[in-house]
Amino acid sequence: MGFLLKINEGIRLVLPNGLKVSSLQEEWHVVLHEQESTTLAFWDTFEWGLWFGGYVLYSYGGVYHLCSREEGWLGTVVCEEESGGGRRFWGDFETVSMRTALERTLGLRSLAMVVEGTFHLRLGELRNEAGKIVCRLELSSVSAGRHGEDVLLRTCQVLPLRGYEAEAARVVEYLTLRGAGSSGDGPVDVLLRHANREPLKYTLRPSFGLTKETPAREAIGRIVRTMLEIAVSNVPGILNDLDTEFLHDYRICLRKIRSVLTLVKDVYPAEGTGRMRKILGDLARQTNRLRDLDVYLLARDEYLGLLPPELRPALEGMFEDFSAERDIEVQSTTLKIRAHSNRTLLRKMAVYFSEETAHKPSPSADIPVGPLVFRCIYKRYRKIREIAAGIGAETPDEVVHQLRIECKKLRYLMEFFSELIPGEEGAQMLKMLRRLQGRLGDFNDASVQQKSLLNYREHKKSGPDVAMGVGGLVSILYHRQQQTRGLIKQSLGEFCGGSTAAAFKNTFKLPASVSVKRA
Repeated sequence: MGFLLKINEGIRLVLPNGLKVSSLQEEWHVVLHEQESTTLAFWDTFEWGLWFGGYVLYSYGGVYHLCSREEGWLGTVVCEEESGGGRRFWGDFETVSMRTALERTLGLRSLAMVVEGTFHLRLGELRNEAGKIVCRLELSSVSAGRHGEDVLLRTCQVLPLRGYEAEAARVVEYLTLRGAGSSGDGPVDVLLRHANREPLKYTLRPSFGLTKETPAREAIGRIVRTMLEIAVSNVPGILNDLDTEFLHDYRICLRKIRSVLTLVKDVYPAEGTGRMRKILGDLARQTNRLRDLDVYLLARDEYLGLLPPELRPALEGMFEDFSAERDIEVQSTTLKIRAHSNRTLLRKMAVYFSEETAHKPSPSADIPVGPLVFRCIYKRYRKIREIAAGIGAETPDEVVHQLRIECKKLRYLMEFFSELIPGEEGAQMLKMLRRLQGRLGDFNDASVQQKSLLNYREHKKSGPDVAMGVGGLVSILYHRQQQTRGLIKQSLGEFCGGSTAAAFKNTFKLPASVSVKRA
């Protein structure tokens, strides 16, 4: 496998088309040995987590190899593992080293083969007139697929021998004068480009190229089009049930689009905005139950770990029920998403927010987006402070849930328009907001999970062991929820008072002389 590695020993040259190593016969006697060929499959996630994490994962002969990535070449082998079958998630690997290395970069994402290539290696040496070996060569090439005939990359590694370094330098000079290069794309880069699989950064918080003076309709249009594109890019992963993150991100994109249309008002005609919001709501509701089941099953190990060992077996049946229901729900959800009516809804949205679509005038369409959105942000912040003032030990869960929703709306606004917010101040405010929202999310999750577990116990005919296990888990979740109340109170104090309140006021409260339609 040496032909794949970016070796520091010697000099590697990328050979142009038409340059044959046999031409070295003009000055040396060239001896070439039998060629070896190996087909490798390269793996990564939808988000290219390994690539951007600095790794390359490839397999051949039933063995997975995880290497560091040095541009398009393979670097040091981090770990490897024999595989008797397919590996989709980091938890499917068996060795501790591979599981640990992959968990950091894969998270909940599944692996998929991104490209396959055949690598050819031929060793050789050059001899002088006396028959002495003066230089060794490693000739390598790569072609696409298992039986690719078109060579995409040819390289020659010139390996000097002690005492004959000058001879190796002559070989390098000879090849360089005939078009060989000392740098160029590596084999993995070449394969990916050939397959049109360029690694691209994936994010749910993209930039939109906005300024404070960008007209509001143009700004909202850019946001919606970008988020809709990300949502659609996740659809194939949902249909093939590759991992739970596709559905999660799809739903987030729909929710974000709906939020920005709700929070920044009068940018598009009211009737059309209402129709688009309804479409977004309908699309999201198609996936509600499947997402709920995903959440429960992802929490399985955590839930079981909360209970004493003697109560865990009783709850295994509950997760088996959830898993069986999920199998049915996957089929139902994919049928809905594949349906012609569903595709029509997505097309309607794309057309409505297209740059080419002409819309009737609306009050906020042409005003600068900066002042308009800053008023929206400050209004949302003041609403959060009002709700927070009434939060206490006895506050009903529904009120805390409403506070969470308001925080989510504020976060969406600040993330969408982060380009307009002064960098250091905006980053600090968002950091505190995310921490608060995280704690509110933990509180809400515990509340929802308790209700779900009690509902399962009520409607599922089960024995006393299951009832005891469910009851024990509900008690633990309730205790965790109450502990989270204290953390929420602490975060609210930080976020709603003192320097944070002053920062929001200084950044987002506009002087009365700035005239924009209030959202």
